[in-house]
Amino acid sequence: MLRRVLGAALVLAAVLLVGAKARLDRGGPYLEALPPYPYCADAEAALAAGRHLDAIELAEAGDCEDALTAARAEWNSLAALLERCVGGVWTGRAEDGVGIGCAVLSDLVVFGDVRDLARQGAAWLRGEETDEVLVALSAAGIALTFTPQVGAGNDLLKAARRAGSLSEPMARSVVRLVRERAWRPLGELLRDAGRISLGVGPARATRALAYADDAEELAAVARLVDRSPDALLALRWGGKGAARLTDEGLYAAALARGPAGLELAVRRGGSALLARQPLLVAAAKVFYRDPDALLKALAALATFLLRWLTWPLVVGTAAALTVVGAAVYASGRRRRRPRRRSGPVIHSRA
Repeated sequence: MLRRVLGAALVLAAVLLVGAKARLDRGGPYLEALPPYPYCADAEAALAAGRHLDAIELAEAGDCEDALTAARAEWNSLAALLERCVGGVWTGRAEDGVGIGCAVLSDLVVFGDVRDLARQGAAWLRGEETDEVLVALSAAGIALTFTPQVGAGNDLLKAARRAGSLSEPMARSVVRLVRERAWRPLGELLRDAGRISLGVGPARATRALAYADDAEELAAVARLVDRSPDALLALRWGGKGAARLTDEGLYAAALARGPAGLELAVRRGGSALLARQPLLVAAAKVFYRDPDALLKALAALATFLLRWLTWPLVVGTAAALTVVGAAVYASGRRRRRPRRRSGPVIHSRA
């Protein structure tokens, strides 16, 4: 009897193995099956190509100390810092963190607001096209007393407008709010922009604003910046959808696997995590006494199967289990013994 049970169990294990593999393939892809993103290698490649800001960003995300030190050393040379800062203060335009930072500082001391109004006014007198977004924000900067966060947001929107990273829908919203003197909605919008600027710095914040077309999307980007130091990478790789990833576990797993991970997480949400599949949850409910421990064990096993077991290996293993199980089951059958004849035994005489 024991052999028959063992044989049936082996055959059942073969069926479950094939079924689990088919279920995982049909329900995938999963984040756990993606390889970790090579942050350090990409940071070194960006540094070699002269893309210092990208190198710094990648090195910070991947904790690549050597690449980060080298990138910062090249980027923060004294001559380059001075040149970029002066250009940002005088023109209000910049393409990097230092220039944008100095431009923002000039706005904080009102010089930048006066400068922008003067430039726009001169352009209007010459019959040239003026930027009503800069005019509206500069007028608000002079007329209103902002809190540090709201003031940083006002200056950031101006810097993003100059850099071309402020979307047209967002620009129209700002102009409309200023014209209507809707100071409370404008203050909330500027406060969210200020959170982004204070969170990642003016240079990265101007690039982050490109992923917001309205106040709601801007608030989502601000929340992402509040909880993640690598928010700009997530936005670059996952687009606007990255700002909607509020699940910390899903977000961390996706970011660790780079662009492919962010794209998968944005597209599939929580179902991109293997550990949360209904099959595993249902199995955990069967063993209700310790569902968490069982869930983790099944997730680890399923991850291993998904990563390493190919279909030929699965089929071969299932076939071997089936043959062994059938043999064990057959060996457990009882053999029939010959029946003894009843009655007296007659001995014949010779």
